[in-house]
Amino acid sequence: MAIIVISRTSYSHGAEIAERVAQELNYRCISKEVISLASQEFDIPENYLRQAIEKAPSILDRFSFAKKKYVAYIRSALLEYVVEDNLVYHGLAGHFLLLGIPNILRVMISATPEERVKVLMRRENVLEKEALKAIEKFDKERKKWAMYFHGKDPWDLSMYDFGVVIGRLTIDDAVTKILNAVKLPSFQMTPELRQNLLNESLAAKVKSDLMNFYHDVEVSVEDHTVIVHIQRSLKQEEAITEDIREILMEMHDVKDVRVDVIPL
Repeated sequence: MAIIVISRTSYSHGAEIAERVAQELNYRCISKEVISLASQEFDIPENYLRQAIEKAPSILDRFSFAKKKYVAYIRSALLEYVVEDNLVYHGLAGHFLLLGIPNILRVMISATPEERVKVLMRRENVLEKEALKAIEKFDKERKKWAMYFHGKDPWDLSMYDFGVVIGRLTIDDAVTKILNAVKLPSFQMTPELRQNLLNESLAAKVKSDLMNFYHDVEVSVEDHTVIVHIQRSLKQEEAITEDIREILMEMHDVKDVRVDVIPL
């Protein structure tokens, strides 16, 4: 039992590899399903959520905080799938959305420039020059998004357990390498990891709900207690604590709330 997150450059056969790995393991394989679930749960059009995860924020977005809220919705939806275990996720930004959670196998699938161009030319019936331009644009947008939300280059291999370059290795090689890695003890589900995932999922749901009122909250869960971290003047501590507790205690799965006001 394990969770596999496959990040991928465009036109690198990443989706095909993810689907084959899931089939071999009899795991659920998801990508766009996360956007659909977030759309249903938070009543936001799918195209808004898709743009939040695909496009770097504009100046207007940075002032409205809309993209941050939509990304929080997507993370909450993804964690609902993750807690079920036996999962392969190959949607965008999985390595960022699940940052800090241990025992997850994280793989970067890329391809040689020649392979990516060949795939794009075949799929979209475009010339080589157009393919190169499209790939360059996609990579630039992806990097801008990652740097804004996490301050890291999405191609930084230190964030992954390993990377595979199609064109140097075959698709079969990539599938075999992932199947061999996921058997290692480091990637097995444990009771501690399961509880950690449940805590992360609850924290993500709480944060998503609170962001409708406070865009700058962070949330954690410890010993069945939801802890809300927010930066405000200490003069506001009592009023904010009362407001947040009132909002969250209405949620059926929240039993206790603590508000940590961090002085400005």
